[in-house]
Amino acid sequence: MKKILLIICTLFILPVFADTMPFYIDSVPKNAIGMYQTGEKITIFSHPEANSKVLKEMQFSYNPNTMPDNVFAVLLNEKKLGFLYVSDIGDEGWVEVIYDRLSGARGWVQTEDRFQFMPWLNFYNMYGRKYGLRLMKDVPEDAEVLHAKSEDLSQNVAVLRYVKQIRVTAIRGNWALVSVVDIDQTPKMGYLRWRSSDGSIYAFPNIK
Repeated sequence: MKKILLIICTLFILPVFADTMPFYIDSVPKNAIGMYQTGEKITIFSHPEANSKVLKEMQFSYNPNTMPDNVFAVLLNEKKLGFLYVSDIGDEGWVEVIYDRLSGARGWVQTEDRFQFMPWLNFYNMYGRKYGLRLMKDVPEDAEVLHAKSEDLSQNVAVLRYVKQIRVTAIRGNWALVSVVDIDQTPKMGYLRWRSSDGSIYAFPNIK
């Protein structure tokens, strides 16, 4: 009985790591063109102008117990690293972000530096090359294939099953040149389609 009570108490005492990552294809809007990295606060405007209506103001503690739900595309509280999806860009550093993943609500924020907004290619070149990629859980079978060239009709190099690691060498359009370690522990190299022609994301940086 004491052991059971101890386990229950431990579960309540353990910190809550309410991190966020996309694991399914529908998690990433097809109209997203990249990612916006948040800081400790954000002001969202109705238009890409500082004198336009303020839609929302948020402050981020990166404490899992106080962080808002359905805001972040990617959130790692321990690293104080958060990203919102970007759906459009304006002049003078303005970008349109999706600040509610359930409703799809959007608004405009002004970037503080040129690295705060990363188009997909920049995001994948930075975080995909650093952490590797992971396939979405519902990726179609025809996307679980390495090709000899960055073309759908090119020769198949390998079919990916029980992938342990996908290392990125280069990003070329909707394709990534990768080295994959599968269950057989034999490295395989080829081109992986990380994004479909209609904007569906098949593989996402495995940020940790």
